[in-house]
Amino acid sequence: MQHFFDRIQEKSRDFSKPTVRIVAFGDSVTQGVMEQHVLDSSSVYHRQVQMKLEDIYPTASFSTFNAGVSGDNVTNALKRLERDVLSQRPDLVLIAFGLNDSLKGEPGLAEFSAGLSEMVRTIRKETEADIMLLTPPFMARKPSFRIHPDHLGMADAIITIQSTGVLERYADVIRAIAREHNIPLADIHKEWARLAASGLDTDVWLINGLNHPDHRGHRLAAHLVFHHLLACRP
Repeated sequence: MQHFFDRIQEKSRDFSKPTVRIVAFGDSVTQGVMEQHVLDSSSVYHRQVQMKLEDIYPTASFSTFNAGVSGDNVTNALKRLERDVLSQRPDLVLIAFGLNDSLKGEPGLAEFSAGLSEMVRTIRKETEADIMLLTPPFMARKPSFRIHPDHLGMADAIITIQSTGVLERYADVIRAIAREHNIPLADIHKEWARLAASGLDTDVWLINGLNHPDHRGHRLAAHLVFHHLLACRP
């Protein structure tokens, strides 16, 4: 995180320098989708991270570009990498995929790994940005009254992916790529697993009953991202 924190110090010393730029690159969770057709741009995890940074670096200024797209996966996101990440000239990129990718099941793991690795390599080659990877939160483990009628057709597949450990294996791919490329990791999935092991019904944290964390889930993600950012300060 040398570049990111150097930019913070640069902006803090000289207000004329460019704003410290963060790009949050991901799917509907990153976009801030809560329930059907409801966006919450103030509670989404990366907005909370920016607010935390502003609190401890009051003389710097930050701008976060929300590059979350509902329904997106790594393969599709690579097609918009130039538009939504590289062209933004970021100082930090938060990469959060896996939920939609996992719907391809175990046969999709190799494609997911290759695409995520390509994403990391391209960002490093084309920008000075530091990168943090995020593992996904849990998805639903059982049916719920909160599931919108338009989404009932995908409910069984999502529950199966979560309950059979397929999503965990996608999280494992993200962990492996973080180790391979020496990238900080906010292991959100691990924290959801810890909560489940402690007896929490994690489905109650899914505001749409399927795969969108509520405000508690976004606070948890923000805490983990912020904690790991500070842990990487040079």
